Amino acid sequence: MTERLYLNDSYLTTIHAIVVACEENDGRYVTELNRTVFYPTGGGQPHDAGSLGGGAVTDVFERSERVLHVVSAPFKPGERVECRIDWGRRFDHMQQHSGEHILSFAAKELFGTANVGFHMADRYCTIDLDMPLQREQIEEVEARANSLVCENLPVCLKYVEAEELETLALRKRANGLEGTVRIVYMPDGDSCTCCGTHVARTGEIGMIAVTAAEPHKGGVRLGFACGPRALIYLQKVRGVLDDVARAYSCRAEDVPNSVQALQRELSGVKRESKALQTRLVRAVSRELAEAARSVNGRRLIVRLVDLPASQLRGLASALCEPGSTLALLLTRGEEAAQYVLCCSNGLGLDMGELAQPVNLALRAQGGGRGCLAQGSASHVSGLEGGVEQLSAYMEQRLKALGRLPEQRL
Repeated sequence: MTERLYLNDSYLTTIHAIVVACEENDGRYVTELNRTVFYPTGGGQPHDAGSLGGGAVTDVFERSERVLHVVSAPFKPGERVECRIDWGRRFDHMQQHSGEHILSFAAKELFGTANVGFHMADRYCTIDLDMPLQREQIEEVEARANSLVCENLPVCLKYVEAEELETLALRKRANGLEGTVRIVYMPDGDSCTCCGTHVARTGEIGMIAVTAAEPHKGGVRLGFACGPRALIYLQKVRGVLDDVARAYSCRAEDVPNSVQALQRELSGVKRESKALQTRLVRAVSRELAEAARSVNGRRLIVRLVDLPASQLRGLASALCEPGSTLALLLTRGEEAAQYVLCCSNGLGLDMGELAQPVNLALRAQGGGRGCLAQGSASHVSGLEGGVEQLSAYMEQRLKALGRLPEQRL
């Protein structure tokens, strides 16, 4: 069993300990000590980092009652080594974890919602609450949490036997606890079972900022940041807001109205653009239909058109609706050319099979089956020659089907 000194003193940064065991594992050395100040990953909180003797501690984890340290250097059992934690990382974790307790307490106090999940990473933290909250409610929780920070309440520890937990008013308790249990509490405030590292007083947490909110399993997941993390977040948000305000030539507080005005303008432009595209497609459709060639009573349309690729499929399908029509439409973009190959039902040709010579002529990739195939070519130059070649090829394929009675085009 490893003596865990961090449980009683989160501010202890340097000690000497005795190596109990050390095993090599893939170039790293898993080391057990008789006592440690290094917090192992657990309870939603990441492990501490630092140094052990002359080696860097890159991971700390639990195995039964043992705390194991992954170190870059080997040690001999019985060796006395200096343990030194990375204080910046430790204090950041203390701020975030204590902030999580306060934020969860505020949510419980104000709206009766319970914290059902907590995760701390190097750049973000989240808590999961078991009921949804509106933006105004989240702002109330955030304000209440910061008021508790400003009260500079003491963050206290006490140990009780697991059998006593049912008699205590706790915000949250872990399941399956046995023996002596550690409780972290604030007088007249939060109280819950916890094995993490915490600040001594709430004022050390600094500002608590809710950074995100999204629905999660019937409740809400809140992203949050405490202390310097909160400052960094607010500086980034302010920078983004200032950039947007400059882009709109308005004050920061006027950005929402300016964005809404642009959205209304953009919606109008989109409607006008859609109407113009519809008129353009109709005009191109009429032109292509009038220019269609009759091949043994069937219509053939092979054209390079000046339309967006998104319009090709609908245009080709519309051209083939009258019956006995084969259409190959191509359009040229800045970086690629697109084609759509379509025919009327019952024409007697498989577009998947017919796409192969198209791919070969255009150096394209694509395919399909039945009455539709489509593809793209990265080479956009020389399409005109490919269109002429394919037009002649398609005409031969239609001639091979035999003659139909003359149809009015």
